[in-house]
Amino acid sequence: MSRFILVGLLSGVLIIMGPLGGTAQAQQSATAGIVLAQARPAPQPPNVEANIANLHRTLQITPAQEGAFDAFANVMRGNERAEASAQHQPPANASAVDELRAEIQYDEVELAGLKKLLPALEGLYSVLSPAQRQAADNTFRQGPGG
Repeated sequence: MSRFILVGLLSGVLIIMGPLGGTAQAQQSATAGIVLAQARPAPQPPNVEANIANLHRTLQITPAQEGAFDAFANVMRGNERAEASAQHQPPANASAVDELRAEIQYDEVELAGLKKLLPALEGLYSVLSPAQRQAADNTFRQGPGG
């Protein structure tokens, strides 16, 4: 049995070098090289409206906080539209270079969305009570979708 060593994980692409160890026969018969495998599946379209409603309920947004929450929710909606329109999967016959390039382009769309979301979250966070802030901290610690 041959073993492989993890070289790196970048933007969902698992890079594996091999073989290492194993029997002499496995070492002689195996070919060395790089294996690329998807470490995560293509992202599923988020149900942004369900996430917004869940966040509104979890944070127990008051009428006085609706403006800040609506601003945050609108950025979430815009980010979802931007990510949905961004090409994430390269063509089936794409090279490893094309695969990585597509992943970087998609990740740049995600990063731009996070940069837009930060000021909206700061604005919302500033009007939350201490209990609501704790709920927000716990919710965001869990990641997208709660």
